[in-house]
Amino acid sequence: MLTVDAMPTHFCTRLLSACLCMTSLWLSGCATIPDAKQALSEIKTQTQPVTVVTAKQTLPPGKVDQALKKLTSDESIRTSLAEHLRVEQALSGNSLYADNKVTMLFNGELTFSHMRQALEKAQQHIHLEYFTFEDVDLGGITLQALLLEKLAQGVSVHLIYDAIGSADTPPALFDHLKAAGAKITVFHPVQASSLASINQRDHRKIMVVDGKLAIVGGVNLSKTYQSKGSLRFFSKQKLPDLQQANWRDTDIMITGPVVANIQQAFLAHWDAAQPLDTRGFFPTLTKQGGQFVRVITTPASKRKNTDSPYYLALIAAIQNAQHHIILNSAYFVPTSAQEEALVNAADRGVQVSLLVPSFSDSTLSMHVQRSHYSHLLKHGIAIYEMQDQVLHAKMVSIDGVWSVIGSSNFDYRSAGINAEIDVVILGNDTASLLESRFEQDVKNAEKIEWQQWQERPLWQKIKQQSSRMFEGML
Repeated sequence: MLTVDAMPTHFCTRLLSACLCMTSLWLSGCATIPDAKQALSEIKTQTQPVTVVTAKQTLPPGKVDQALKKLTSDESIRTSLAEHLRVEQALSGNSLYADNKVTMLFNGELTFSHMRQALEKAQQHIHLEYFTFEDVDLGGITLQALLLEKLAQGVSVHLIYDAIGSADTPPALFDHLKAAGAKITVFHPVQASSLASINQRDHRKIMVVDGKLAIVGGVNLSKTYQSKGSLRFFSKQKLPDLQQANWRDTDIMITGPVVANIQQAFLAHWDAAQPLDTRGFFPTLTKQGGQFVRVITTPASKRKNTDSPYYLALIAAIQNAQHHIILNSAYFVPTSAQEEALVNAADRGVQVSLLVPSFSDSTLSMHVQRSHYSHLLKHGIAIYEMQDQVLHAKMVSIDGVWSVIGSSNFDYRSAGINAEIDVVILGNDTASLLESRFEQDVKNAEKIEWQQWQERPLWQKIKQQSSRMFEGML
């Protein structure tokens, strides 16, 4: 699946990359979406008691129950959370890890600042896996310059980048790093012999330093966060200051035992033809904080229902929601199962609030997004469109106790095509921060009102509904 030695073909423009992706749709078809109802029904018969791993031990069942009870005093939320965590564990194949510290990083500038600090302290190894890999400014020094410094100091550097997501990156960036000793894996390079898999992309954003610290989320190593640059590809939406839009995104920085899971996720994508000396990759990890965290990885190749663990886990979490749900998605193209889960939650009295883009680098996805509004509004779901910023964050928080940050969007590509990584964080500390940020973002958003939406021009309705035929590709 992965090749390493030769760099992939680098195209002059993203337009050519987009054309190749469209060509691949004829070869690989639309996303293969799991039957959520069937998959969740089956997985619920296979659940086991929740396993919690601390920095020192795997907790016995009695202590697991005691620990989870401290997350909330609401009995209904506690019961539904306990049920959900068993399902989530069965889907992900990963334990819940305690003793972690999670730091929220809102927007690219803050991510790059913390990234620089972590990279400068690296002593053994640096692992980077990104959909878009560019020579970003980390605040006074470029990523390439800093990596070259660390290589000169004897720190090993291993990079994974996506061939399409990084198609505009000058080959010289990777050539210079390789010449200095970095090892590089390219995910699904564009070759005539592999066009059938061109639609499967590595959408992850991962940094691991010395096996002790990780940064994951929605932020690419992209200059768009710094230049207020134009939207990628060929969006033609006529909106104010489109060329000067800021990008709104979210990452998390993690220290503690769960970093080992993120390290494993990185290594799972590494090219087996270029073996690594893994000594030092999994140091003994000590207690760093009090947060419970679980990593959920989604492979690019989906051969069976449970190969979309995050997609199914999120639907299950929505189904178990008791009080409220807040959701951000850069691309809101819900599958029928995702939409049904949101609507059913609203119908049983759960307050559901969505923050979605008002403009995007994908005009087609915007039309599909808006084609779903009428059904959602009819069931009392609040929809807000962010103004003046490009929303790229991927976040969900439920009942003030279950939250997730990662690379997955609420769309078909994340459900059935892309490789993704998402991180579940339990507890009110993280949920409160996300809810506060959501409220702040909503102040800069426009609420979609039912009556006003129904009165939009007929041509818009036709355009939006006709776009639905393409949603399986988005």
